[in-house]
Amino acid sequence: MTSIFTVSVDSVEGSTLRGRVHVINPDVPSVPQETVFPLSLLVDAWWHLDNGFLSNEDSSEGGGGERYPFTEESGKAITAGMQLKGEFWKLHELILGKTIRVTKDGYLLTDDGKTVLEPRRKAKDVYELDRSNGYDGISHYVMTSGNAGEFSQCAADIVTSYDISPYRNAPHLSEAAVLEDPEELDVWDGLELGEDYSFAEIPYAEIVVTVSDAGYLEHMVAGMRWDTTMTGHVC
Repeated sequence: MTSIFTVSVDSVEGSTLRGRVHVINPDVPSVPQETVFPLSLLVDAWWHLDNGFLSNEDSSEGGGGERYPFTEESGKAITAGMQLKGEFWKLHELILGKTIRVTKDGYLLTDDGKTVLEPRRKAKDVYELDRSNGYDGISHYVMTSGNAGEFSQCAADIVTSYDISPYRNAPHLSEAAVLEDPEELDVWDGLELGEDYSFAEIPYAEIVVTVSDAGYLEHMVAGMRWDTTMTGHVC
């Protein structure tokens, strides 16, 4: 899936994170206003680190590549030791759904991907499934649907404040302008979509996010940057 935003973290102080969201894909022309968006970013950063997708190696030439000021192994160790790591697993499943291991005929398996659960039941009879399925080298699997209502409630409980600055690098907008109708905003309006802009020229907004517990920011550090497909919408 094509990335939509590039997120940079400028500082983490207690329960407050300050950063920037670059709008790198004109198909989603503004930074989402709802609190589900910053929470989805925290979950996405956790997932990137837990899977070893961020490290202190930046191979980009334009200065806008993904990066983390520690090694891949350090990132994994941080997520493994997080006090709220169980919460992040739950939040990730609320956004993208849960992976359910099954036989090729759709019967539920244990987590080892080999043992059939007893009593034998098909996943479709137990879970509300979406259309995603496949084989990952361990077993066949199906996916549950995300839960937009529950994730929205989690965002309301966890994100105590969320502020977005006026946009930068958006020539048709005054940097001091107050946005009256952000739903109709297109930060790429006035820019040539076919142009090869450097990272420093891409439209962005600064964000300030405060959470109810500093543990939700335990994996976030100044200097990290990653590309994301997250918009706050649940699959």
